[in-house]
Amino acid sequence: MNQAVSLAHSAQCLKKAIPLMVKYRMPVTPINYAIWYCYIQGNNPSLNAELDQIIEQQQTCSQDKAKEIFDKHLTQDDLAFFQEMTEKFHTTMEQVQQDISITLDHSKSFTTSLVDSQNELNMLADVSSYNEILGCVERLTDESIAMQDYAREFQTKLAVAYNEIKDLKEALNISKEAADTDTLTGFYNRGKFDTDIIDFCRQYSEQEQESSLAVLIMFDIDHFKRFNDDFGHQKGDEVLKLVAKKVTENTIDTAKVYRYGGEEFCITAYFDTINDIIAFADRIRIDIAKLAIRKKHDVTTKRAISASFGLAILRPFTNSAVLVERADRALYIAKTHGRNRIEIAPDI
Repeated sequence: MNQAVSLAHSAQCLKKAIPLMVKYRMPVTPINYAIWYCYIQGNNPSLNAELDQIIEQQQTCSQDKAKEIFDKHLTQDDLAFFQEMTEKFHTTMEQVQQDISITLDHSKSFTTSLVDSQNELNMLADVSSYNEILGCVERLTDESIAMQDYAREFQTKLAVAYNEIKDLKEALNISKEAADTDTLTGFYNRGKFDTDIIDFCRQYSEQEQESSLAVLIMFDIDHFKRFNDDFGHQKGDEVLKLVAKKVTENTIDTAKVYRYGGEEFCITAYFDTINDIIAFADRIRIDIAKLAIRKKHDVTTKRAISASFGLAILRPFTNSAVLVERADRALYIAKTHGRNRIEIAPDI
């Protein structure tokens, strides 16, 4: 990998590589990034051909296959790319600081010239000393022109640095968002949930007054294993996408949706009343229950989709683990009571 590549170009490649990883359901790891970065560069045709073939056959590239491609076409040096990006970022910042320092020095010099010239003019009491006055003005004009040149150069350097840092920031934001996202459903992933649920409980406990109700909703797709067993895993993925679409259509502004694992999902949200919570969950449940899938090449055989819901209302100073346990318990009750229903966890 070319170590002399510019920061701006690296950021542009980063922005192109990450959406491809998301599109083909590949986690944003150093190895995956390295092979996609080289793919975009186009400097290794055999890598591109092999990756294209795998994507065409599997619509993704597994971690094992990605490692094979990496070991075959790349070296460990390529894994240092993120470190390179960081170093270039720091270099850019150091250059900006240096340019500021130089410009300030010239600014101080110009200020000194102004003071000296003012003192000199004050000493020229005889108006006939026009030669000295002209000389003073000429020096000031030269200093002023030089200062303007330094200012323009500094402005240009700042503009370049700003664009480079802006590109890098956008690329890293995309990277972080991709790392927190489940590629199949587009929801946040389990790692993001484990972090957010702690903040969710803490922030609710720290509010000065309880102006709304906070709730954790856990739900999973009923008899999901049967979809995989009878229809195949691709149909199972299709079920997950269909359910995710219905959830997204019903999601409110205060809600965050997570794929907790497999066919299980979580929603955190705020509502005014318990009735609002139940109505929200029930809209999702009803919309999911309208879904069905068919076997390939079989228009007559179809299987209905449904989901069971467990609700746990957050109380101040509740531990996040306790909240999750209560919602999970309510979900278990919903499943044991016949599925495709909603249960609310009792307060402990």
